[in-house]
Amino acid sequence: MAGAGLKRINLFLSLFVVFAALFTQPGCWDQREVERLGLVLATGVDMAPGGRIKVILQNINPSAMARGVVGAGGGGGGAGAGKPYSNRSTESETIFEGIRDLSRQTPRQLFFAHNQVILVTERLARERGLEEVLDFFERNPQVRRTTWFLIAKGDLETLLDEPEPLEQIPAQRIFDIINEQHLTSRYAARRLEDFLEMMESDGTHPYTAMIERIKNPAAPPEHRNRLAEGHLAEPHQTIKINGTAIFRRDRMAGQLNPGESRGLLWVKGEVRGGTMEIPNPGQKDRTVTLEILRTKTKLEPALRDGRIYMKVAVKVDSNLAETTGPLDLSKPETINKLEKLQNGAVQKEIESVLAKAQQEYGVDIFGFGQAVHRKYPRQWKEMKGRWSGLFPGVEVQILVDSKIRRTGMITKPVEPKQR
Repeated sequence: MAGAGLKRINLFLSLFVVFAALFTQPGCWDQREVERLGLVLATGVDMAPGGRIKVILQNINPSAMARGVVGAGGGGGGAGAGKPYSNRSTESETIFEGIRDLSRQTPRQLFFAHNQVILVTERLARERGLEEVLDFFERNPQVRRTTWFLIAKGDLETLLDEPEPLEQIPAQRIFDIINEQHLTSRYAARRLEDFLEMMESDGTHPYTAMIERIKNPAAPPEHRNRLAEGHLAEPHQTIKINGTAIFRRDRMAGQLNPGESRGLLWVKGEVRGGTMEIPNPGQKDRTVTLEILRTKTKLEPALRDGRIYMKVAVKVDSNLAETTGPLDLSKPETINKLEKLQNGAVQKEIESVLAKAQQEYGVDIFGFGQAVHRKYPRQWKEMKGRWSGLFPGVEVQILVDSKIRRTGMITKPVEPKQR
């Protein structure tokens, strides 16, 4: 009897576990077939006449992508079914209203979960500010906070329709360029979540990369008969992520050039790679190129006699990538000279962005306020309301420690013999 009772208990428990699992599994009430969705890969926002907002969406063309068809102009120059994407634009009072209006232009439901990049024009960022733009994207449950957030120069429609032979969809092309930023470390692209966090912080001001359409230096002056031979023409224009936009609250205050942008990244500890050119110590009119391997930055604030001090300590590991002119790398003193020259080059980049941020714009894009808050939380309570006025007076000490790890396969450059 005891054995039979135990079996019934085990059976009951097994059935209970099965039914519990069935009732707790998520249902499919909100399932959406991908064929019925208008997948959005890029969202652009600009100003429109009369205080209105222009919204531009870039959608995938699934039929063209399935066939692997490329338009006649490369990626964006084709038309009709051969074009792998479509751009739609509208003007309205708000972003939400504009997107609802765009939904009447597409046969598929707009879906933002795969949005790769958000582009806001420089004109809107400077004149109108980003408050309403960020409010919409922060509230939208489909928009992922890992989406890249950039400031665009010039006309958005043209930027999002620039042909490119290697990447068919402009939004994907921008996304891929950003993912390779470690190769140069000369622009500071931010994701939506990072930008929002900086916007809401008391101890730092936001920034992000800028993108623009420029003349393609690889385009020949004439295409001659290449098209007749079946080759696609090299486009006369291309897109480039170039520089960094810096903000005071939600309005763009100014911009940094590529060198100043890397100076910002040195302070933030976000230089992941790239190259540096320094003078050749053996021949001053020649240069040595160093490849950056690793970096590490530490901020150390100090409060003394009513003044604020900040020590920026940067460590850099690099390899020697190229030399022009004679250079004997077998001598330790040569390596020491190169390391000191790299120290000076890094310090110069940091000094350039410090001068611009402190003296010209008065915006703390480095997070100095956050560093003070961490070390001096009690004093920060009194300082945070006045930080915009205190930041330009912060005295910054820059310490750079460079190490050249490898010099390549040779110790002396090739020198042609005199005959």
